[in-house]
Amino acid sequence: MNPDVKESDYLMPLEVAGLAFRNNFVVGSGPAVKTLDMIKEIERWGWGGASLKLAIDPTYISKPPRYRWLKKHKYHAFTAETRLTFEEGLRLMEKARKAVSELILYANMAYAGEQGDEGWIRMAQKYEAAGAHVIELNMCCPNMSFNVESSGGRTSVVSGASVGSQPDVVSKTAAAIQAAVDIPVFVKLTPEGGKIADVAKACFDKGIVSSGSTGNRLAIPDFDINDPEQGICHLQDEPTLACFSGPWIKPLALRDVYEMRAKCDPESMVMGSGGIEKWTDAVQMLMCGADFVQICTGVMIKGPKILPKIVKGIRQFMAEKGYGNYRDFRGIVVPRITPTDRLTLYRGHAVVDEKKCTGCAICADIGHCYAITMENEKAQITLDDCTGCSTCTDVCPVNAVSMRKFERID
Repeated sequence: MNPDVKESDYLMPLEVAGLAFRNNFVVGSGPAVKTLDMIKEIERWGWGGASLKLAIDPTYISKPPRYRWLKKHKYHAFTAETRLTFEEGLRLMEKARKAVSELILYANMAYAGEQGDEGWIRMAQKYEAAGAHVIELNMCCPNMSFNVESSGGRTSVVSGASVGSQPDVVSKTAAAIQAAVDIPVFVKLTPEGGKIADVAKACFDKGIVSSGSTGNRLAIPDFDINDPEQGICHLQDEPTLACFSGPWIKPLALRDVYEMRAKCDPESMVMGSGGIEKWTDAVQMLMCGADFVQICTGVMIKGPKILPKIVKGIRQFMAEKGYGNYRDFRGIVVPRITPTDRLTLYRGHAVVDEKKCTGCAICADIGHCYAITMENEKAQITLDDCTGCSTCTDVCPVNAVSMRKFERID
């Protein structure tokens, strides 16, 4: 236990498949979970679980890591990464199981050979023997064969996101592994391909305990147009597709969780990941339907010490709202997500507070609006031309524009 943090700041207990988690929060598989010292620190700061860095068997495309944290855009990108070999993963799991006592340890793993399900099963059984509490199947990593294929290359290796959007394939493999081990199997899915809810449902239908999303996408990083042939990473020449994560991705991650929760059984354990830095981010993830919350990039940039503040904020929020358990508000947003053709809209128009207006004319420059003009260095609204779109309220730097609401539009 960390003496610098109160015990009450750690705990939001959760029991799943016979495993007692201190809370819903898991450090997602990645560079912050690759050594024994890192795992000890994760336990010290009160996390419920830790997913060890991905081990691939056989290992391929393992290179020195190349990362960028682009503060202006608030995204993290990596183009190359050092993978754990399977043997390294097993040894790390054995050491971690002996060194920590309150942390649920996930074996994040992917088989990339030619033995099909037999290869996956062999890995899972060895991880179980090494002490893993959970087998987490990596059906999401886009820096593997999916990266090669998406970049125009060719590979005979098929794993990760290359198969992660195929419900029948993923659920069959997951079910075969679950039948071969005595510890729970979780599946981490890719949003690439837009099938994440279908794959999650297929897994749950086969009895898999938990399915969830990864907090990253494969994309082209921002680059220097004066030197477009140079990659953005230091100590690297060429540009390439990069694995993107960070706060910018949260809206997409919330959608992934919402879709899984909406399509799957209410008792299904959904894991959400992507863009979480603050306690309010985590509450949104829970409200969209997550049971578990994984954080990877936030821990990479700020360290595992971010957790107590997150948990404390959620506990205070729950106390203020009268929630006794996270499940009291888990998925609360899901039934409220409304199709566009059924939205409730109101007539109205923009109003300018002339005392606040500085005459900057930013609102008058809005390209799709003809309702705003400048008179005597103050913004004026032509009511007949105002559609109520509300863009002016967002671009005004001094909050001088608001919306006046009238009757409902039938």
